[in-house]
Amino acid sequence: MTLKNTTDRFYLLFICLAFICLIIGLGSYGLAESSEARYAEISREMFLSGDYLNPQLLGIFHFHKPPITYYITSLGYKIFGINEFGARFFLQVAIVIQLLLIYGLAHLLFRSRKIAFLSGLIYFSMPIVLISSRNLTTDAYLTTFIMAAIFSWQYYISNKKLPFLYLFYILLGLSLLTKGPVALLFVLVYIFTYKIIWKSGFKINTHHVFGVLICLTIGASWFLLLVVENPKLWDYFIEKQIAGRMTGSSFSERAKPFWYFIPIIFGLLLPWLVGSIPTFKFKLKSLYKTKNQSLVLLISSSLLILLFSVFRTKLILYILPVFWMMVIYIAKQLESLDKESKKCISLVYLIILTILFIGLLICWFSEFEFINIHTSAIITSFLVTIFSFAVHYFIENDKKYKPAVVGAIFSGAVLLISSTILKTNSPLINSTRHMANFINTISKEKDKTILVYDYLLTSIPFYSNAEYITLQSTHRTTDREVQFQNNEDWRKQLWDVNTPDVIANLKQLSKARHTFLLVRNKSELNENIQFLRNAFDQKKEYPKWTIFYNN
Repeated sequence: MTLKNTTDRFYLLFICLAFICLIIGLGSYGLAESSEARYAEISREMFLSGDYLNPQLLGIFHFHKPPITYYITSLGYKIFGINEFGARFFLQVAIVIQLLLIYGLAHLLFRSRKIAFLSGLIYFSMPIVLISSRNLTTDAYLTTFIMAAIFSWQYYISNKKLPFLYLFYILLGLSLLTKGPVALLFVLVYIFTYKIIWKSGFKINTHHVFGVLICLTIGASWFLLLVVENPKLWDYFIEKQIAGRMTGSSFSERAKPFWYFIPIIFGLLLPWLVGSIPTFKFKLKSLYKTKNQSLVLLISSSLLILLFSVFRTKLILYILPVFWMMVIYIAKQLESLDKESKKCISLVYLIILTILFIGLLICWFSEFEFINIHTSAIITSFLVTIFSFAVHYFIENDKKYKPAVVGAIFSGAVLLISSTILKTNSPLINSTRHMANFINTISKEKDKTILVYDYLLTSIPFYSNAEYITLQSTHRTTDREVQFQNNEDWRKQLWDVNTPDVIANLKQLSKARHTFLLVRNKSELNENIQFLRNAFDQKKEYPKWTIFYNN
């Protein structure tokens, strides 16, 4: 057996094990409010209505994001049914594809299957990758398309295979159809950095022209179809969804300071930083003189972090498409680490896992009200911790792959532990599944009505076939964009509590047996509907919500 086949087969085995860890317990816990629940519900409504052009959220058009994520999630519903597993399944497929791509990218860049293998293990060890696999948003799919596009471009540069150039443009178009123009930043920064460092020049031929046309045709297709149907959407896309996100004016709640990503990156790379900073003999001047691929990765990732730090709107997963560059850079640098540094990285992972186990054990013994730790979580945590220590003990410290293996096992352990914890702790992720299950148990009627006061709980319809109504008062989440609606049907699901007709309807609804009112515990009812607190004869209290209903 050749080294090539040995490395490839071991990596294939690793991917299979990673996929098993990713799907175990995937549907055992509810949808997290608000992002995951929002994407799941939009996809559900799209799947049921068959309208794949106009995404809707609770019956109101929702044009915040292009539709690729909704299409993929709808496919999950088609295969597995409308449930959490179906909503999240293709996220796990995306992670597996990323693991294949990072192996291919590292091999293309350094012509080393050892570095490629290490890159895959380290990538799986990154907490941000695990977060993306458990949070239904555009980010995991966007990262997959971006990595695939850069792989295709790099393969074309290295092997001059023309089909890969066209594949690059097709994948770039799909990334635009996943999250819009922001996708171009990740690809263009990498390509421009590569070209400048290697001084290879920018040669444009007819294939590039056709490729750009293909990219724009795919990437702009959904936007153009919508604008033709409703010209007002042009200003909406440009001013609010692009410029507004960059300046923070459209989504002020996501506006963060310039340094926001710095502590996050240090936290996510903590084990590698602890073990490698003392021994990395890195000099920017000498690295530039060698003009190697490490410099391309380092500068590209640094520039992208800087760009996203300048943008006012920030979320952790926005920088996910940068991490493959950091990971391959780290894998390459493992060659220069001494035995003690590799041991230190492994020990940091084991210390974190031990602290997690001790913390769960304390919560289990103490029976805190804010978290419910089941015995299965303790057993799972104990077994994976013991297994991690055993692997650390049996692999010699001078093996280059030791910290990467321990890191990958750490991530597998976290996935298994987190699934058992989340299953019994819906409030921790703001899931409504436990509340919806209670309502469905109390009333099995199909004509029941669920009222939610001054908050957009998008997962309620996902779990109940009841009539769902949002009572709008002052909270920003209930301020829906209705300027693109074709009729007034949206008013059936969004009631303004400051109007007399709504107050009259609420007085009547509150007397019905199959009416349920959900109120956040930290909210005060609008003075116009204070009567609702006494209109129901039963209530069920949860950590963040209270359900009012009639027996």
